[in-house]
Amino acid sequence: MHQSTTGRLTVRALLDKELRVPRVPSLESDCVQVAARPLARTLADLDAVLAEPVSGEAGWRLQVLVSALYHHAGASLPLTEELRARIQAAQAATAKE
Repeated sequence: MHQSTTGRLTVRALLDKELRVPRVPSLESDCVQVAARPLARTLADLDAVLAEPVSGEAGWRLQVLVSALYHHAGASLPLTEELRARIQAAQAATAKE
């Protein structure tokens, strides 16, 4: 599993990780862990992930991550809106392939 050198989850690990049941609280908890990393590093990871195909499941997880970045990492509203649009665009491009 992809983890940072500090032992915190990376964006890629968040997408690859099998979620515990119930899924939503498990994902929210994992997203808070990712949001605890420096915002610039998480955004760089997110850029790398969005350069690849994004499935519906991955898009859902990334949308929850964006919420965590807003609520826990201090991401601005304009940044979160931009990230959400990029996730949706990546999902749409993947669906067309």
